[in-house]
Amino acid sequence: MKENTFLRSFKLVPEVHRPFFFASMVAMVGTGVRMIGPQLISRGIDNGVMQYDYQYLLVQCLFYFLTLVVLYFVTSKALLSIGLVGESYVKSIREKLFRHMSSLDINYFEKNKTGVLVARMTSDMQSLNEFAREGASSILTSLLTIFGATIAVFLVDVQLSLLSFLILPLLGIATKIFRNHADKTYWSVREWIGQVLSSLQEGISGVRIIQAYADESKQLKRFKEVNNEHLKANMQSAKNIAIYFPFLEITRVTSIAVVIWFAAARIEQGTLTVGELVALLFYLNYFFDPLIQLSFNYDLLRSAGSSMKKVFSILDEEPVLSKTGTLSPKLDSNSVIKFENVEFSYGRETVLHDVSFSIDRGEKIAIVGETGAGKSTIAKLILRFYLPNKGDVKFYGESSKDISQKWARKNIAYVPQESFLFRGSIRDNLIYSNPEKIDLKSELENIGLIDWFERYEDGLEQDVGERGANVSAGERQFIALLRAVLARRQIIVFDEATANLDIESESSILDATDTLLDYQTSVVIAHRLETILNAEKILVMSEGKLVGFDNHETLLANNEIYQQLFSAWNLVN
Repeated sequence: MKENTFLRSFKLVPEVHRPFFFASMVAMVGTGVRMIGPQLISRGIDNGVMQYDYQYLLVQCLFYFLTLVVLYFVTSKALLSIGLVGESYVKSIREKLFRHMSSLDINYFEKNKTGVLVARMTSDMQSLNEFAREGASSILTSLLTIFGATIAVFLVDVQLSLLSFLILPLLGIATKIFRNHADKTYWSVREWIGQVLSSLQEGISGVRIIQAYADESKQLKRFKEVNNEHLKANMQSAKNIAIYFPFLEITRVTSIAVVIWFAAARIEQGTLTVGELVALLFYLNYFFDPLIQLSFNYDLLRSAGSSMKKVFSILDEEPVLSKTGTLSPKLDSNSVIKFENVEFSYGRETVLHDVSFSIDRGEKIAIVGETGAGKSTIAKLILRFYLPNKGDVKFYGESSKDISQKWARKNIAYVPQESFLFRGSIRDNLIYSNPEKIDLKSELENIGLIDWFERYEDGLEQDVGERGANVSAGERQFIALLRAVLARRQIIVFDEATANLDIESESSILDATDTLLDYQTSVVIAHRLETILNAEKILVMSEGKLVGFDNHETLLANNEIYQQLFSAWNLVN
């Protein structure tokens, strides 16, 4: 049986249960105090106004004033408490979502649009935040007031109470219909918000390409189509509200009119006092006004519910790789990486076919091949971003299926082709992997690279901006490469990571690697000739198959595919 969204949402953050219970108790006290007011007014009318006893009326007025003062302080405390619970809840959800997303496998991010995932952390969190700030306290106090008013109405007069509530079944049917339509609409609104943000992010990220190909009008057309769908979903939501709210007001007025009609006869008969009628009308307003308020807040409620469903759709994703394997291999084996008859596919099409090779401690291996040959896939398997469909990848003699993800992250460094720098200084990015254990200046002096950074105005404290916006592509790549070297991992994978470097900078990084980590095993997806010649062995891939694995001289003499690749590189260089 599928668990209710709001019940599951409540269970998700157990640390707010106690504060929520306290806030509810305070709100309940406030509701009780509010229910006293009409009774004081009723007595003031019947025993004061009707009996011309103005002293009694004055006493009731003073009591009423005191209830208002108490109500002010209790309500303020309740609103503050509920608001604090709501904000704490959203903060906790945001952290849980971010933590969970960080733990998911790489293939999840490759299958889902970045803009949609960003929407979960921005738009959906904003929806929850609005509900926590504005809707939660209103809904809780409204529900308590409706409950208290219902009891109070029957305590005043059972017959008139039953008459006033005769119309409620019709109101219930209308509310049910409204909810069914609203649920679908709010889900659609949240979905299209994600699509809008995704389209917007794509347009901003690719603005250089869009302008270079004069594609602004076509891109705008795509964005308009998505934006129009978002508008349609919002307009459907507005239509639902426009139909339901007037019906709710008509119900309220009709119910009060029925009570007044029959109460007039009861007053004439002497079975009902004027004060009791006034109290009854107050309680009926206490009943219907919160209903109207709930309807106004239903937008926030359903929007928050739809957002939580979106959040749960991510939280329900299981990080397979982090739960597969618990071993931490000992680093005493000479065989560091071993592929045994590995086959792999991202979907239906197999991209690696029966690949077998072994890399020993300290070896520097280059992987070459045409586009689509399977080079990056091998890198991803070494990084344990994926597990092979068939065969096995072993690290220090242990299967990748058995080793822990934590071990892989602590022992394998990675530098992608598109280098990523975090907002902050050059120093922050260089010591990112080990901020407390790296004496950065000494390390850079030892490997002869300190001068490279002193050319900046602020040296190592130079700000790189978001995604490295303040430095060139080559400088970003150099910093990212050095960050991986300083991480001192046992294995380092370069996925065409020297593409934007000049020969001198690439040579400096390779020398730094030799100086710092003579034991390190390096795997480089080769982009140019210099990288290949520096490798001790070269792995040659063609159409997902391993067609050669030896040193440069042997491959150049005996491997036809390598000869063709090398000839092409020679022509380029």
